[in-house]
Amino acid sequence: MEVYVDYKAIGARIKQARQRKHITQGAVAQITGLSTPHISNIETGNTKLGLPTIISLANVLGVSVDELLCDSVTHSENIFRKELADVLNDCTVDELHIISELAKVIKKAEINQIKKPRIRRTKAQILADRAAAEEAARKAEAAAKEG
Repeated sequence: MEVYVDYKAIGARIKQARQRKHITQGAVAQITGLSTPHISNIETGNTKLGLPTIISLANVLGVSVDELLCDSVTHSENIFRKELADVLNDCTVDELHIISELAKVIKKAEINQIKKPRIRRTKAQILADRAAAEEAARKAEAAAKEG
């Protein structure tokens, strides 16, 4: 079975965790023994990283490895539920309305049906799914503004 690893998503999660801790790439580099440019390349998904590096980064950033890898791991429901709860926690009523409408559009378009079996998808499939989700978000935002 071929496994697709989304290094851009992993890098984005690493960057988010670093920013939540209010530390610089340089500080992470110094603690992990990696170079600052390497940390930058990891965060932008421009380099592959091995398990020892992922573990080191998770320890420095105070997150679990599965939190960093959840876009590539099949059993990640709890992580996604927590992320959604964190996003919703400080939303305004208007933001909650837009998010609710967006979720309805996504479910109606059955975009979530693509991911339910959690089969490994090609990069092209992942990019197509993201484009569809972004289009759905634009439509939901437009509908919310009209309403």
